[in-house]
Amino acid sequence: MSNLIYACRREGGGAPLGTILARVADRIRPPQLAAHPHQIAEGAREALCLTGPVGAARMSDLAAHLGAFAGEWKDWHLAGSPVPDGTFALIRSNGVITELCSDFAGSRTLWYAMTETHFFASTSQRALVVLLGGLELNRPAFAWFLSSGTLGPTDAWDARVRRLPREARLSLDQAAWTLDLHAGPLSFEPMPMKAEECRDSLLGILRTSVQSFDFTQARWALPLSGGYDCRFILGVLVERGLRPPTMTWGLASSRTQPGNDAFVADRLAAHYGLSHAYLLTERAEEAPEQVVDRFLSASGGTTDQLFPYLDRLRMWAGFADQGIAGVIRGDEGFGWIPVKTEAHARSSVGLSRLGDFMDEVEAEEIADGTQSLPEEWKRRPEESIPAYRDRLYHGYRIPVGLAALNDVKAPFVEIASPLLAREVLAFIRRMPDAQRTDKALFRRIAKALSPPLPYATMGADDDRNGYLGSGPYTRWFKEELSSPMAGALLPAFLRT
Repeated sequence: MSNLIYACRREGGGAPLGTILARVADRIRPPQLAAHPHQIAEGAREALCLTGPVGAARMSDLAAHLGAFAGEWKDWHLAGSPVPDGTFALIRSNGVITELCSDFAGSRTLWYAMTETHFFASTSQRALVVLLGGLELNRPAFAWFLSSGTLGPTDAWDARVRRLPREARLSLDQAAWTLDLHAGPLSFEPMPMKAEECRDSLLGILRTSVQSFDFTQARWALPLSGGYDCRFILGVLVERGLRPPTMTWGLASSRTQPGNDAFVADRLAAHYGLSHAYLLTERAEEAPEQVVDRFLSASGGTTDQLFPYLDRLRMWAGFADQGIAGVIRGDEGFGWIPVKTEAHARSSVGLSRLGDFMDEVEAEEIADGTQSLPEEWKRRPEESIPAYRDRLYHGYRIPVGLAALNDVKAPFVEIASPLLAREVLAFIRRMPDAQRTDKALFRRIAKALSPPLPYATMGADDDRNGYLGSGPYTRWFKEELSSPMAGALLPAFLRT
């Protein structure tokens, strides 16, 4: 339930950086979150801030991480030591070298910017824009947001800001004032495996990985749905002797509706004898601009997925008051839906360009000719369509799309996703295509370990798009599209 903010000066002097970072932390705090003290460490010409409430995040000297590690990593805070396994964002410095480290999946995003005089890094783009003294709009990010609902494979809202890739270590040499980036390769290389051999291997890796996360040092809760992922995690945690508090959220009417996520989750928690809360996420009565502003203040504009947060994020803001330090997510990469073409593979993970669904001339006008698909996200020679699809899922949907959803929640609660551990994803990339498609193998594993309860056939929330056509939102959209800002960004044919 924190953000990381780091600053380093090329030369000494100036106002205390810790004081500056504290002010930035106060400024980016979502308005519905009560003020909490920040943790700040300072060096000769650098400072690191772990914004409050700290929750399950950890800090040690000039090092801090969000999320959770898989296994014991006693030297996690030492620059130059191995990058841990788990799902996290990590910044560490020894006064000579500063490192930014991302996890194997890229489940949490770190942003950074370097000028002639300063180096800044944060899990919040808003923090970097404040530290840089204003926004320099990055046109490709705007184009990607229109076409995909995210900022695209590499971009940020500010042209000076960069996204740290997944499985990466970025080193700042403070004396030489140079950056050195190392990121791990991503490839799917399916191997011939017998179905039972593949199942037994994956099951063993999953059990080890999930149980290696330490959920005992803080109060971690497990959101339950009626699906496969959280049900599997719950079963493995119970095997280990843990009994996490569970919760489901949605409409009041969903809890008594058979086949609904809420209905099934109630029975799943009862099967294990766990305390289970049902949290209401009815739409807020506030005007659309107030709901959207709260959403943007938390997310930093990294995703357009407003629908789950129409309660103005009240539910997430309330977790700190309930003593919940973190939530255990079921994000995974076991294999995506069936696709037949390269274009379908890209659209299925949200990697869509404006030119994919409008005239190229119009698309170029909006993007100023700057939206292009990076070479690494094109299909490789001899790469099967399913392997291409799942490489895009691991390389784009997880570290861009799902990480952006974590950005929304991060100011309120810590996030851990044990199904994204290193060994799990590494094994999945070696599995045969047929075992990955539509999570075929994982579904078999989950069903075999699951209690005899049905799976949900519908979600606990209302229609995902109904609110867009409501009167208040329609009026607000029209007002926004007629504003001077929209006029500067969008051509006339999109504003009428």
